[in-house]
Amino acid sequence: MPRAGHLLALFGALTLAGLLAMRLWTQPLIEAGGQMMPDLRMNGYTPDELRAFFAVLSDEGRAAYLGPQRLLDTAMPVSLTVFLGLLIYWLVRRWSWHLGVALALVPLVYFAFDMLENAQVAAILRAGAVNDTMAEAASRYTVGKAEALRGVVAVVLLALAARAGELALGRGTTKSRKAMSFTVAIDGPAAAGKGTVSKAVAAHFGFAHLDTGLLYRAVGKKVIEGADPVEAARTLTAEDLQAEGLRTPDVAQAASRVAVLPEVRAALVDFQRAFAARAGGAVLDGRDIGTVICPEAQAKLFVTASPEVRAERRYLELVERGHEISRDEVLADVKARDARDSERATAPLKPAEDAVVIDTSQMSIDEAVAAAVAAVEARRQGVSA
Repeated sequence: MPRAGHLLALFGALTLAGLLAMRLWTQPLIEAGGQMMPDLRMNGYTPDELRAFFAVLSDEGRAAYLGPQRLLDTAMPVSLTVFLGLLIYWLVRRWSWHLGVALALVPLVYFAFDMLENAQVAAILRAGAVNDTMAEAASRYTVGKAEALRGVVAVVLLALAARAGELALGRGTTKSRKAMSFTVAIDGPAAAGKGTVSKAVAAHFGFAHLDTGLLYRAVGKKVIEGADPVEAARTLTAEDLQAEGLRTPDVAQAASRVAVLPEVRAALVDFQRAFAARAGGAVLDGRDIGTVICPEAQAKLFVTASPEVRAERRYLELVERGHEISRDEVLADVKARDARDSERATAPLKPAEDAVVIDTSQMSIDEAVAAAVAAVEARRQGVSA
C-alpha cells in the first residue's frame, strides 16, 4: 500500500504538470493577443485592462485556449483536492496542526481563485465578446488570486519562522511535539521474532525503526577488538551500526555482557530516547524499551517464544550464514543469554506491566505481524479517542 508521502509526491507532480500544461497551452492566447500580461505587481487586472486584452484576441488565440482548458478545468480540481488533503495529513503529522492546516488551506484559496478566473476567461471567449459584467467578474478573480498569492508567501514565511523558533528554543519535549509522535516499544528475548515484527510494524504505519540491539552489538564488537566498553558506548557513531559481523554469535555474547554495565546503558539512553521522540512515529525494539527507555510509550509489546523454538530459529539462521554449530550449542547459548538478560541488576529483561504479550512459538510470521499491528492499532485508536 503506498504511503502518504508517496501519494503526496504523486499528486503534487500531477498538479505541477497540470499547472505547467495550463501555462504552455495558454501561451498562444497571450501571444495571439498581441500583448503580454504578466502580473508583476501581484495586484490583479482592472476591467479596462481585461477589455483591452480581449479586444485584440484572434480566433487562433481563442481556439488555443478553449481546447485543452476543458480537460484542465475537470482534472485540476480533482488533483488539487487530493494533493492538498494529503498535504494537510502529512504536515499535521510532522508539524503542529495549525501550521499544517494554514499551509494547506491558503494555497487552496489561491488555486480556487485561479480556476474561477480561468473559467471566467473561457466563458468570455466562448461568448465571443466581453461585457461590463464579465470584465468586472474576471477582474475580481484576478485580484483575489493576487491577494491569495501574497497570503501564501506571508503564511509560509511565518510558518517557517515559527518552526525555526520552536527548534531554536529546543521544544522537542513539549506537549505539542509529543502530540506529533507515537512511540511503539517492542521488547523480548533473542530470536523471538521481535526484529521481524518491529520492521513490519514500522513499515505498516510509516514509522521510523531502530533495532536498539545493534547499539549493544556495535559496542560489543568494539570490545572484542580491544576497546573499553564505556568509551566504546560514548563514542558510538551511526557508521558503527553498519559494520560487518554484528550478527555473529561472538558479537551477540559480547553485546549481552556489555549490556549489564550501567555506564554503557546510560551512555546509550539519550540516543534511544531522542529517536523515540521523533515526529512522525517510531518503533524501537530491544530488551528494556517499555520498562526503562520509553516507559511512557503509547504502545508496548513483548514478543517471546519458548527457548527451544527460539534456539531452532537461531540455529537455522546461523547454518544458512555458513556457521558450523550444533543445535545443543545454540540452545545452551539462548538459555545462558536469557538468564543473563533477565537476572541483571540494571534494566532486566521483562514485560512492562501494560505490555501486550505475543507468544510466537506456534505463530507464522504473518500471524505474529498481524497480532502486533492489531495491538498497536488498538492503542492508536485509544490515544486518538
